[in-house]
Amino acid sequence: MQRIIPQRTRLLFPALCLILPLAAAGANSPPGAAMLNFNPPRIVVAEKPTRLMLIDGPPVRVSVESTRLEFVVNTDWTIFHDLDSRAWYVLDDGHWLRNNMLSSGNWVSTTDLPDDFLTLQLNSDWPEVAEAMPPRLPATPALPVLISYEPTELVLIDGETAWEPIADTGLQFVSNTSNDLFLLDGRYYLLLAGRWFTTKDVNRKWYAVKDVPPSFASIPPDHPWARVLDSVPGTEQARLAAQEVARSHSRSVAADAGDGLTVPWFGEPRFVAIEGTALRRGENTPYQVLLHNNFYYLCHEGAWFRSSSPAGPWTPAREVPEAIYTIPATDPAYNVTFVRVDAFDDSTGRAAYSSTGGYYGKYYSGSSVVYGTGWYHPGYYSRSAYWRYPSPYGYWGPYGAPYYGYSHSETYKVKTDDTDWEWALDGSKRRVYRYGPRNVVGGEYVMPESDGYKGDGRQRPESND
Repeated sequence: MQRIIPQRTRLLFPALCLILPLAAAGANSPPGAAMLNFNPPRIVVAEKPTRLMLIDGPPVRVSVESTRLEFVVNTDWTIFHDLDSRAWYVLDDGHWLRNNMLSSGNWVSTTDLPDDFLTLQLNSDWPEVAEAMPPRLPATPALPVLISYEPTELVLIDGETAWEPIADTGLQFVSNTSNDLFLLDGRYYLLLAGRWFTTKDVNRKWYAVKDVPPSFASIPPDHPWARVLDSVPGTEQARLAAQEVARSHSRSVAADAGDGLTVPWFGEPRFVAIEGTALRRGENTPYQVLLHNNFYYLCHEGAWFRSSSPAGPWTPAREVPEAIYTIPATDPAYNVTFVRVDAFDDSTGRAAYSSTGGYYGKYYSGSSVVYGTGWYHPGYYSRSAYWRYPSPYGYWGPYGAPYYGYSHSETYKVKTDDTDWEWALDGSKRRVYRYGPRNVVGGEYVMPESDGYKGDGRQRPESND
């Protein structure tokens, strides 16, 4: 769907994603590490194609100048409300949907728009509206739309549920879904971002699972659903995944690395207190800017920068306040606690920094790798800008690509593209739970390289040297 918002800037929060280092790797767990949240999101199971429309809480509407239209600012969907007819209109992939109630799923395709949309068409601030005019019907009927004001996971099954047994385990899995959904002894088990949830009825409440039944560890490693073994404590696959999470990645920057680095602020810089610390976090910027003792610290692409002004100029940081490493997991800036200053050369101004696998939202829970802190933070919105903070857990592709999990709204398709996978340490494929936002370079963050593995996760070839 279209994600360009007229009169506003849609941004991804360019934070380094979060990581809990492994104690076994000799890393110290930062304060707040035990505060990861394992409560389930809202989980909806559907047996037909469905669209998920996420709004950050109840819709916040602002008026469109010179019209009787309002638009919703706290969502990544393009949603209008007509004050005269009280109807709602959504721009969906170049076509228009209409509904009398935003919260219901009864959206229908329409070419009948209020005349005020012609005003928007002529306004350069609304380019996507102009591109969708004159309105036209799509080639296929509009899909049902699930509206949610809270983090939601849509599990789509392609028609009637198809169960297949896994020999010698007692497990059955759903073969016609992209999700990891199992049945064992009358209970359903669902894996979301490394966390297991269970229920006896998929249409009722789901519960977090502390210890999955031993049957899961018996899944043959060559089975199509062996991908879940990464998230089954005690397995070799879980051990290797934890090993990769603990791996340290380094970045060296020159003294002039901050030249040209501009932090976007929407309005005058505003800062909010970080609970339990002496720090304040930049609120109206998608960058990670912290204020401490009248100095500003920017964590950007795995490096720390310092300035006496929120507008810069920025220089590589020689050191950062220890207070940064007290940020709790409940705060959206928690991720920066996993980026460290390793060295600073006074003669050249060159600095070296390191970070762990948290660039990819991976945490070690003490028994397996999970993704995201589990805490939900409503996105930032104003008339001119909107972005989401890193999702509680879930995964996503590059901005503008399909979104999975409940980090963003999108159609959930029963299809797994190759881009949804990465190479595991043993050479096999495993599911990638991409959640963001990540540091974006040329449109997509590139996985740091390690000694034995390339930036795409594949093992380096043996050297002849």
